[in-house]
Amino acid sequence: MKKIGGLLAVCITASLTLSGCGLYDIADLFSGLGKGSAQLYVNEELQMPVDGKDTILPGAAWLDTDGNSIQAHGGQIQLMSVPDGNGGKTEKYVWVGEDKSSGHFGNDVAVYTSDDLYHWEFQGDVLRAVESRKQLEEDSYFQELYQDYSQEELDEVYNCINKNTVIERPKMLYNEKTDKYVIWFHSDDSTEKNSYKYDVGMAGVAISDSLAGPFRFLGRYRLSQCPKGQIDCFPSSKGEARDMNLFKDDDGIAYIAYTSENNKTMYISKLNEEYTYLSADPEEAVYKEDFIRLFPGSMREAPVLFKGENGRYYFMSSSTTGWMSNQARVWSADEIFGEWKNDGNPCLGKDGDITFDTQSTCVFQTKSGQWIYFGDRWNSTDLADSRYIWLPLAFNGNKVEIQWESEFILQ
Repeated sequence: MKKIGGLLAVCITASLTLSGCGLYDIADLFSGLGKGSAQLYVNEELQMPVDGKDTILPGAAWLDTDGNSIQAHGGQIQLMSVPDGNGGKTEKYVWVGEDKSSGHFGNDVAVYTSDDLYHWEFQGDVLRAVESRKQLEEDSYFQELYQDYSQEELDEVYNCINKNTVIERPKMLYNEKTDKYVIWFHSDDSTEKNSYKYDVGMAGVAISDSLAGPFRFLGRYRLSQCPKGQIDCFPSSKGEARDMNLFKDDDGIAYIAYTSENNKTMYISKLNEEYTYLSADPEEAVYKEDFIRLFPGSMREAPVLFKGENGRYYFMSSSTTGWMSNQARVWSADEIFGEWKNDGNPCLGKDGDITFDTQSTCVFQTKSGQWIYFGDRWNSTDLADSRYIWLPLAFNGNKVEIQWESEFILQ
């Protein structure tokens, strides 16, 4: 009876938020909620070498080279050009994510680097949330970082990245033209009209000369809007941006992928040449030139946009069930502003209906060409102890496939 009552409560809650969704999406939302089978939790201890090899143990606790727990949730891993210490540049793996030591809100953004994807060196909390308005003028760290900001601009910095705000899903790009590192993140808070912490619905931007920071907060913005002639699933809140991700194409053009319209619709919007704002203001943006609107009414979040070895674009996301895992779905297209095809659930086998108890955050490729899916296994009672799940990702023709591996060796 307790289980039935709990499911009923979830259903009632969902019915209040699923307006505009089809029966397929509602059925998908409730498929396999909760934890999976025992096979997924065999690696509850420490990420350690197996038989002397650097073996990945999905779900194991992971320490950095200083022996501290890696805090980079909702994150992104990529090969990136970084200073080599001799005035030049070298390539390293860079892992950026939320430091959830403080819990749900007011997270700092952490950065780690690695040469082998196994041993990670902490570079610091590179974008720090502000403890108080006074700290911006009295703390030497913030004084130097924001020395040219006006009082009004400092007010805005505090308003956007204080310890009670939402700072989630940070992603980083390196801009070769400007030689700057740019972080975008989901920036949110309550409003005067609504105490709900996800009412502001904006994307925040910060910039630095170094991936190790400090990153200076530039501002937060509403993004692209539903074009005329299409049905807006949440017209009372134009240009919302919640869960987000970044993607840089082979030609250097960058895009932000994000959920909007109260999580009912996904968008992909082109960024400007500096990667610090959209290519066009929302009011002037041209549909399918500056942005595209995807899967309206589908209730998706946790977007991941990437380009496969076949040159095809892929868009992975989860359904919207809070900290509980659910079924992933992938769409693909020949062009980023082209026609997107629903490829269904990429996860095969047992527990594939709950994405192996994970939520998508990143897909990356190793130096050797191996593809890796990276998902978060959220621990709602102790977010700092949420685990990282890496799994091999393969392409079967034009489709993405992910299977569970309790351990595997990076190629």
